Amino acid sequence: MYNRIEKAAPNRPMDTYTVSTPFGTVIITDGGRKVAFELYSDIRQSRHNQALFGYLLQLQKQGVTQFNIDHIAVEGRDRRLSLIRGKSRLDLVYLLNGKTYECELKTSREVGLDLTAQQLKELVKHCEHLTVLVPRGCIEEMNTILHMINLDGHVTIQPYDGFDTEE
Repeated sequence: MYNRIEKAAPNRPMDTYTVSTPFGTVIITDGGRKVAFELYSDIRQSRHNQALFGYLLQLQKQGVTQFNIDHIAVEGRDRRLSLIRGKSRLDLVYLLNGKTYECELKTSREVGLDLTAQQLKELVKHCEHLTVLVPRGCIEEMNTILHMINLDGHVTIQPYDGFDTEE
């Protein structure tokens, strides 16, 4: 059985193949040249990603053209802008008026976590202009946390949901 050359499978075009995943169905057609992915109707993008994308859209309206964003495949992102700072990975980095801004987005559930405080302590060591993006209703809580961990002078807070289109 070893050292024998097996016969190749006959050359014939592939039929349509489907692969089911927990998120949807992958459909492969045209001899493997076309691949489509159909999401199941109950699959939704996470709140975190929706908020991050909404914030990016607002930055683009303000004239930001150079950015890199994590979690979302967005046309026009500049992968030369590194998201890595120390051992952490930022959610968004963008250039505006010659300055680099680093952003970390936290949902209302994440604001008060000890993990968030530890992450911000690590990020501030490596970031020039660190901004934590939180829901409008969590600004006061985030401000208190930054004060408690002595980062209130090093990290700015901005709401990611305070825009006219998202109220």
